[in-house]
Amino acid sequence: MDRARECSIAARAVVAALLGCAAVYLALLLLKDHLPAFQWNFDDGFDLTAAQKNCDLCKKAFYGSFFLSAPIAAAAALYASHRSSGSLLLSALTAFLVYLAIDFANDRGNFPFAVVILGIAAVTVELNRRANPSFSPARSSAGFPFRVGLIDLLPIAFLALLLIPSDLERVTSVVRDEAHKVSYFIGPALYGYAPGLVPGLDYHSHYGPALGWFFHLIMGDGWKSAAMRVVGLNIAITLATYIQAYFLLTYLVRSRLAAIGIVSALAVLAFSTANHFYSPSAYPTRFPLLIVFVLAIGLHCVAPRRPGWLIVSAVFCALSLLWQTEIGLFFLVTGTFVAAVASGFPDYRNVAVFVGTSIATAMLICLLLFGSRALSLTFLIECFRPLVLYGTGWGSAPIKWFLRWSMIYNLPLQIVGCVTIGWATIRLSRPSDSARDRFVTGVLLALSMIGVALMIKWVNRTLDAVWHQNALPLVIVAAWWANQLTIEWRPTFRRALGALSAVAAVLALLFVQDIYNPHLYGLRSYANYPSLLNWPFVSTTPGTWQEDFGRITETETKFIQDNTKSDERVLVIAMMDWAYLAQAHRAPQAYFMPLLVAFDAQFMDRTMSNANRLFYDDIVARRSDNPRIREAMAWINRDFVAVETRGNLTLYERRK
Repeated sequence: MDRARECSIAARAVVAALLGCAAVYLALLLLKDHLPAFQWNFDDGFDLTAAQKNCDLCKKAFYGSFFLSAPIAAAAALYASHRSSGSLLLSALTAFLVYLAIDFANDRGNFPFAVVILGIAAVTVELNRRANPSFSPARSSAGFPFRVGLIDLLPIAFLALLLIPSDLERVTSVVRDEAHKVSYFIGPALYGYAPGLVPGLDYHSHYGPALGWFFHLIMGDGWKSAAMRVVGLNIAITLATYIQAYFLLTYLVRSRLAAIGIVSALAVLAFSTANHFYSPSAYPTRFPLLIVFVLAIGLHCVAPRRPGWLIVSAVFCALSLLWQTEIGLFFLVTGTFVAAVASGFPDYRNVAVFVGTSIATAMLICLLLFGSRALSLTFLIECFRPLVLYGTGWGSAPIKWFLRWSMIYNLPLQIVGCVTIGWATIRLSRPSDSARDRFVTGVLLALSMIGVALMIKWVNRTLDAVWHQNALPLVIVAAWWANQLTIEWRPTFRRALGALSAVAAVLALLFVQDIYNPHLYGLRSYANYPSLLNWPFVSTTPGTWQEDFGRITETETKFIQDNTKSDERVLVIAMMDWAYLAQAHRAPQAYFMPLLVAFDAQFMDRTMSNANRLFYDDIVARRSDNPRIREAMAWINRDFVAVETRGNLTLYERRK
């Protein structure tokens, strides 16, 4: 059976599952006032009042059921279908009608229209059962080996010019007091100044337990070096990821021009607001091993009876668990599933090899980095606790679907991912496929599973740069399918379609906007970035650091050092607490850094209750609108007394 027909069969099953899940979602919306309310105390500013009506449960029921049932339906359809295939156009029409129905359903006044539209969608699903268009079989992929030539230096050079700044200090300084770069890398790294501290037990590293250990090795001397190296690391990982994605796309779509066009568009979409590379979450920094992991999975699928590449992928999974726990879990689930199906479901031996190697490697690394205390249950719980916090905090509101730019992230890409999971699961069970076909199928399956998982958290947000980065795996998969379905078209028509797509992409990059999140995006944001590509054409002003950094002088640094030991944990209550500590080379006593933006009130209580001394920057009192600052001031006024002041800092000790 050719790939085009397989795709249409899987798509028909996926949109049928989508229709069923949408019907359940509408029913839950009608009943939501009578369901137990789940209100999470996490103010993210995204319509949380609607969460009182339990829309969060309705939304998760929809997406959860769709992401589980759609791939299963696709695999079942491929397994059971022999004569009919279905129409891709009818499947697209069904998906669009479901999209409209859910959009209408969010307004009680339009709820009857949503029911009518779902009824029409059900008719299209029934009609699609009898559709059986003819497809030209796709050519075998065995004759297209991967080659790297000198010409590939041009796309690499272009990406480097696109992303590398001409003035790293300016890029870093305009970030100012944005906290993400601190909580991701700098904060956890500061604990390395005190020996024997373990994340989860002695401090909170809410992205991955090994991030702080790694960044401590490269953070340099002082706050400015640390801040600049965070941004530099973000840029380096982003560039490396896009270069890997370029080579993978070149191999999959057999076109260097298409590959660099897709990757460049995603790279530009990473730019938002007037500040750049300040938040690791908005860039591929969270999944630097994505491409190499899926390549190892694909190589395992070529010869699934040999455990070599499966073990390699398990090591990458373990490293990802320590780098960013959430991403590592996505890798773990993906690798386990592929191991189970690649050589005939269920392959318990390969599952045991992958899971066992991943967990054993992660534990061994933790033992080497943190010692035997890392084997405690508390360490494990604290590594995974942030996943619960983040999973309940974002987008507790009705599904916000609009016929705008965000539509592609809310449905089409996820349908492509679900179709591919079902299709690839069946395809890997066919030993007749060539080695290259099995490799490509394994790569696509891994990309689809990880891509669907990445999109779950962000499906209900307004336009956000994180969307574009999370979409990277599914965009690669969608590009492969587009190439497969058009491979027999006439070259002139394909070139015309490619040119039209390029023009559309440029227009999208120019005009992408969201009225609910009105920041600069795409090319308009990139125009403010002092890249090497922009350098000859754009005049830039020198970077100016926030005035708070000017308060950290040699006086304050020596004051901290004179009153503490080199391996002592120190509590600083300041807007730039991390910068004071980085300059003084002291580990924080605060359980979370930066303390005054801690997302959990327990972190403040745990920190202040265990402190006997602290250094206080009086500029904090001028910003008492911050709830964490009010909590800290209350603790200081009640339990501490001033001892000595030097420069901008006052040393306080606990009352006797």
